[in-house]
Amino acid sequence: MTDATTTSASSDSGGRHLPSAIAIGVVLAVGFIGSMWYGAAAVTVFIGLIIVLAVVESSAQLRARGTSPLVVVLIVTSVVMAGATLRVGYLGQVVGLLVLFFGSAVWLMADPRRDDALARLGATMLLGLWLPFLASFSILIVGLEEEGRFALLLVIAATAMSDIGAYAVGSLVGRHKIAPRLSPNKSWEGFLGGVAIAVGTGLGLATWLYPEFDDVRAVVVALACAVAGFGGDLFESMVKRDMGIKDFGSLLPGHGGALDRFDGILAALPFGYVVLVIT
Repeated sequence: MTDATTTSASSDSGGRHLPSAIAIGVVLAVGFIGSMWYGAAAVTVFIGLIIVLAVVESSAQLRARGTSPLVVVLIVTSVVMAGATLRVGYLGQVVGLLVLFFGSAVWLMADPRRDDALARLGATMLLGLWLPFLASFSILIVGLEEEGRFALLLVIAATAMSDIGAYAVGSLVGRHKIAPRLSPNKSWEGFLGGVAIAVGTGLGLATWLYPEFDDVRAVVVALACAVAGFGGDLFESMVKRDMGIKDFGSLLPGHGGALDRFDGILAALPFGYVVLVIT
């Protein structure tokens, strides 16, 4: 996600080209909504494609800095986890995790060099958990009986609007830094503004699009997703700072890499799913 709580407004959003960012955002939104129109299988294909691209792009960044994740294992894991989760629910996630771990182990043992095995395994497990595993919760959400498609829209919209709201509020009134060593532009004012806008988004969607969805439940889901999304954004900032990079790639002009765009959403998906199930 963008560094949403920056304290100074800029026409290029911190070095990014805003027209490109807006255009790509619209394309992604249309693609996502279009896939939801056709059902869970289309959502799975759409999200799976993005995750595979993110895996390839993020692996290239790690490889350029001396650590080589097992890209083939990650791609196979992404495909298997998405398809199996669509087919058998959370048991599909278990299948995907088994493919990730044992596929990595077999690959490394079969490699005659076996150089940096622990580092390569660690990088592969990190990306496998961060990308295909977290993304698979979107498939669980969309499969929630009659409300699934609306619930997924709620989770993603609340998280995205939290990011946008945090940037807008932080640009105007952000003064108190949250974690200056990790992400120096994020402020408490921006964070709280983003949370408020996410809650308003959740309530508005429930009121206008799906009146059968309980308003209080929508607020709780939106609140959980806003907080989790912010945490995911901060975690990615920490990883990028440690790697010495600005973005995980350039796949999405105006946004950076796929992981840069979806870091907060990936973190929000499991929390949104848990709240949806228990409320």
